[in-house]
Amino acid sequence: MPAAIRVESVAKQYRIYNRPVDRLKESLTRGRWKTHREFWALSNISFEVEAGTTTGIIGPNGSGKSTLLQIITGTLEPTHGTVWHNGRIAALLELGAGFNPEFTGIENIFMNSALMGLSKSETERLLPEITSFAEIGDFIDQPLKTYSSGMYIRLAFATAIASSPQILIVDEALSVGDAVFQHRCTHRIKEMQENGTTILFVSHDPGAIRALCSRAILLDNGQMAADGAPADVLDRYQKLIMDREAAYAEGQLAIRREKSPAATANEIPETATPQFTYRHGNRDAEIVRVDLLNRERRAVKLVESGELVHVRVRAAFHEDIDDPVYGIIIRNRHGIHLYGTNSHVQGLRSGRVKRGETVETTFSFNCWLAPDLYAISIAVHSPAAVSFDWMDGALFFRVFSDIPIEGVANLNATVSMQQCAILETTIS
Repeated sequence: MPAAIRVESVAKQYRIYNRPVDRLKESLTRGRWKTHREFWALSNISFEVEAGTTTGIIGPNGSGKSTLLQIITGTLEPTHGTVWHNGRIAALLELGAGFNPEFTGIENIFMNSALMGLSKSETERLLPEITSFAEIGDFIDQPLKTYSSGMYIRLAFATAIASSPQILIVDEALSVGDAVFQHRCTHRIKEMQENGTTILFVSHDPGAIRALCSRAILLDNGQMAADGAPADVLDRYQKLIMDREAAYAEGQLAIRREKSPAATANEIPETATPQFTYRHGNRDAEIVRVDLLNRERRAVKLVESGELVHVRVRAAFHEDIDDPVYGIIIRNRHGIHLYGTNSHVQGLRSGRVKRGETVETTFSFNCWLAPDLYAISIAVHSPAAVSFDWMDGALFFRVFSDIPIEGVANLNATVSMQQCAILETTIS
């Protein structure tokens, strides 16, 4: 397939000034007095996007995703490198980009269509389709400054797709709309894919990347960290996010220790392998490794709803212990307990474990959770609930699903229907 977009060695540098007057000083001295520091938002980015394919760009906030899309669409000049594209581009960048808040919806439709190369007569022909898809009613004749964010993006998306672009670029815009609008947009994007449109979009939704993309690119600190199949790239992304969460948790623990050494005296110093947000116990036994594994026993951070997973825990014993109990608790991002169990409840007795031994325990289950971010807490304790080692936030993982799911659990419901015969009744 021929290339629709080619990005070659693109880099973008910004100059950061501590004070506005520093910019003036540097300008007046023609650069002889440098008062700025350099910040590279992008560094040596190169890739090609084949015509008719859909590529997702993912990465933490501040990784350079939006900057890259602005350079590709031509609204921002790169410091180094070149960008080439073949075909008409329609772009949805940050909310309201390219729109004038003082103009009405109709006026903005004509202005944006003209920027995409459409004539006035072509826009007039497409106007009924645009207003129908945007579904904002009488607000179409009102200034955009009176619009909600959802109305803003509905109008922008409807205008962009109506021109039947060869290339569609979307920057996280669809997350602003409600569930009905997002479903409508996803359906339209799939239609555009079937018609051969090249699509490049930024999203933090792993489910959208898995469902729509044949390829994903991971950006981190302005550099390409991964490029390949969506499943592999998303797993790298989740690991990156979880590592940052663990580093933040360790930093918060250090702050608490500085502020109140006595209150945190029973918290165990972090080991090299496990991460945690809070930890306590008498250390008669110590959790030394925690893994979330898929069916193939490969470590993962991204799980499909209903997928078989294994939580593997290794504990080293520093004292002789009779019948230690191993337990897990799964919480959602709001801290709500969704499920918990332990080896005692499951009817498993480990007997006497001697000092110096290491025991591996595995919890296996089908992860019928709704799409969201989850944390797993791990514990090793006595039958009388004396804690040897307890780790909150020992594992973080994200669940995705190709179909929308409401609530916190996926009950994997099935639906059936049948036509009912109409019974004739006689009224006497």
